[in-house]
Amino acid sequence: MQALCSEKALSLARIGKQLDLRRSQLERLLLLLGHDECWGGMGYVAQEEQRGRPVITLTEKGQALCAQMLDAMV
Repeated sequence: MQALCSEKALSLARIGKQLDLRRSQLERLLLLLGHDECWGGMGYVAQEEQRGRPVITLTEKGQALCAQMLDAMV
């Protein structure tokens, strides 16, 4: 979440590399942080496609969480 707070969008490959996670592990994490009709989730991130590759962006709810985290750090 911290990386997404400072960037508009991050590729799945970049997030996986930063967190040292395999693709399957990252997808499970994103399932929890995102929102899926079947599985639920917290609704903080969304997956989009930019230039033919999947990227992760923050939803409005995720942006609000980032703002709260920044306020707590001050």
